Amino acid sequence: MMLPDNLVHQFRTVAIERIERVEAAWVQVLSTLGDDASTLIQREVHTLKAESRVVGFTDVNMVCHKLEDLLEVARARGYAVDDDFDLAVHMALRFMAMLVRKKVGNHPNAIDLPGFVRQIDAILKRHEHTHRSRPGSVPPLLRAPSSARATTALREHLGPAAVDAFVEYAVAQGPRRDRLRTSWHLLRDLVGIQRAVVSVVQLAKYQASVKALARDLGKQIDIRFEVGTAEVTTEVFAAIDVATLHLVRNAVDHGIETPEVREAAGKPASGTIRLRAAMQGNAFVLVVEDDGHGIDFPRVKAKAIELGLLPEGASIHPDRLIDLMCHPGFSTRSEANEVSGRGVGLDAVRGCAVDLGGSLHAHSEAGKGTTWTVTLPVPDIAAPGHVIRAPGLRFPIVIGPEWQLVDRPKLPTIVDLGIALGLQPSNSISSAVWAFENGKLEVGLLCGGRPTPVTARRLIATPSHSLAEVGTVDSVEGLILRPDRIPGVS
Repeated sequence: MMLPDNLVHQFRTVAIERIERVEAAWVQVLSTLGDDASTLIQREVHTLKAESRVVGFTDVNMVCHKLEDLLEVARARGYAVDDDFDLAVHMALRFMAMLVRKKVGNHPNAIDLPGFVRQIDAILKRHEHTHRSRPGSVPPLLRAPSSARATTALREHLGPAAVDAFVEYAVAQGPRRDRLRTSWHLLRDLVGIQRAVVSVVQLAKYQASVKALARDLGKQIDIRFEVGTAEVTTEVFAAIDVATLHLVRNAVDHGIETPEVREAAGKPASGTIRLRAAMQGNAFVLVVEDDGHGIDFPRVKAKAIELGLLPEGASIHPDRLIDLMCHPGFSTRSEANEVSGRGVGLDAVRGCAVDLGGSLHAHSEAGKGTTWTVTLPVPDIAAPGHVIRAPGLRFPIVIGPEWQLVDRPKLPTIVDLGIALGLQPSNSISSAVWAFENGKLEVGLLCGGRPTPVTARRLIATPSHSLAEVGTVDSVEGLILRPDRIPGVS
């Protein structure tokens, strides 16, 4: 089945971003031995390998598989690799970028892929006796401590500065406004909330490739998608995409039995995988359920003991064994194949969830199947409240839902928002005072008319102690104000 052009375009865009992240992380891990960079490389390459198979980029899939072989050797050596090895990794990434960008039918002989694969095989053969501390284990923690996620730290740090930049741009006039527009747009795109819509179209794109995978493994499956449309951030969307990819393929590879085994157990020859996804409160919940043979907990426990993750004779709850299954590098397979066995898929799913403050859980019953549940908190994108037009300001200001318009105000504090924002006083004789209260404080604000109910869209998030966030009202950029953070209000 041919995928729609927009999904192929989406794959190309995301794939290039993944390759760029891997290349940067590879340079970092060689110099700092940072464990975060090492884990990122594994997750991104393994996810790209699976995604490329979904969209039919078999050449990218093959290079990914070979690159994973190289990366496994590099980890085992503590990233003490020579120049030829380093060059091979960089060339693999460049090859993949070329293959991702290459249009179908263009320059078929321009890329000597078989020759490059032979070069990788030669390097792997040269390192085939690389020492490992124990068979199938993951390397010990690398020397550099884990660092905070740069993107999260950057957004938190730059949010208040972005608000200041917006105000300067919004009140500027003439050539100065034109000069500030570009800077504001660059900063907005860097730290702003970007939205995406989750629907059955995005997740069902895996249906054809998963059925093809089942056929390759000699299995029969019926896969069903029950997806509620929801608006989320792009980070949540990406996590949902990664979780769907790995959990559905994991269900086919590890969960569903062959027709002969199923019929012998009194089951239908065809296994069923059901994916449910929808908003539940302030979180997006993804559930992937199969009716396969369930998790083999004794085998998982034995593998954990073999890897040194558990002591001999340990008594452990199944929930803890599920947690160990998500450990980087954990796999019950003795050898990796093109689908699994490297211990990256579940680690990638949990990593994406935890990075966003979410969670990954599983429930399994022998002979009945396994259910994986991914819970991802979704930041509030909508901000209901009242919009006001402050005298002297050309952009809307929204007072958030914690504040209610007061019919009979006491007016202990009256605020000129021009002064509060570090600008000029309004000096308007036509403005009126309208009061808001949050149960603790009452603040009177100079307004150019009666405040009206509105639902704003959050654009630049800031910590709760900041004066304001940037949002939009009917696509017009403005501020979402926290009146209790106005200087002098207490």
